[in-house]
Amino acid sequence: MKRKIYKPSARSNISPFYVMNLLEKAKQMELEDKKVYHLELGEPQMKTPDLIKEEVQRLVKKGMPGYTPSNGIYPLRKKISDYYKFNYQVEVSEDRIFITTGSSGAFLLSFLLNFDIGDRVAIFNPVYPAYRNILRSLNIEVVEIYPEINERTINLKSIEKYKELDGVIISNPNNPNGQVFNDIEIEYIYNFCKKNKIKLISDEIYHGITYDYQPKTCLNFGDEIIVINSFSKYFCMPGWRLGWVIVPKSLTKNLLKLSQNLFISSGNIAQFAAIKAFDCIKSFDSVVKNYKENRDKSSKILEKMSLLEYSMPSGAFYFYVNIEKLKIDSSDLVKKLLKDTGVALTPGVDFDTVNGNKTIRISFSSDQKSLLSALKLFYKWYKANY
Repeated sequence: MKRKIYKPSARSNISPFYVMNLLEKAKQMELEDKKVYHLELGEPQMKTPDLIKEEVQRLVKKGMPGYTPSNGIYPLRKKISDYYKFNYQVEVSEDRIFITTGSSGAFLLSFLLNFDIGDRVAIFNPVYPAYRNILRSLNIEVVEIYPEINERTINLKSIEKYKELDGVIISNPNNPNGQVFNDIEIEYIYNFCKKNKIKLISDEIYHGITYDYQPKTCLNFGDEIIVINSFSKYFCMPGWRLGWVIVPKSLTKNLLKLSQNLFISSGNIAQFAAIKAFDCIKSFDSVVKNYKENRDKSSKILEKMSLLEYSMPSGAFYFYVNIEKLKIDSSDLVKKLLKDTGVALTPGVDFDTVNGNKTIRISFSSDQKSLLSALKLFYKWYKANY
């Protein structure tokens, strides 16, 4: 029998990112001149500010140098350090800040840096699926923690039921349910992990996009933490593939070696242009006010659909909706809704491998007119079918 040469590795056999599959179908519909309302993706409402785009043009005309240092250009790391000092009143040395190829690059580097094959890392469902899938591709055991029955929110204290963990990942605000952990909860998980010698990774890429209060960064409670952030959400630079990770001093040498070998460096123009993002904070804050208005107006439409159940999100820009009473699988619902109305939503199977067939995620980050038009179509479809 002839041996297969190009057989996929076992660790490449991970779950797909279902929302990207859905996006492909939505884009195909658009190529067929069909109207599609994109409520499936987490893209900021405002496009990249003119100040940043003008800086790109200036840099191109100037003639950019090639590679940058593997940990990122110093002026950008200094801006991030200053941002933490001003925004969170916490001192973070530039040497602990690494610029990465999006938050995805930060996750990959952080997981390689902190965990070995067979280590056990806990995640709280519902959760951003890339944590689970990247960990599994690295042969790291994923310990999935689910809310109690009938609970819609994550209880960080449920970590106490799990023993012999090497790591824990939290996202604050959470994608997909919009939950924001308060300072007491963050301090609890930080101290629990420190006491039990568990490495804690805090995904804070939706920091700044909150509606009730701004949570502290985990760094406010100590330096023994890995914090990941990105320019994609609050800073309105999706697609620029630029993020950062902050690590304890003891990990900087090894992280630099990983960065050098896996990525060489992040995009040079993106890095230099991102310096200007810190001059656009007022614009970003005004966008967050628009998100809040979108959230409140969207909720008035969603609450008319009595079979849907959800909690009001306190951060990020998503509703995470339980559709169990509709008696339809979430993947089937989003396919049918897209075909019938052009409204694209995300099935919950991305975020919860056990209960995701009963949930959908609705993004309210798009422009208000398009958003409300889409939700009205959803409501009309709902009334016709239920």
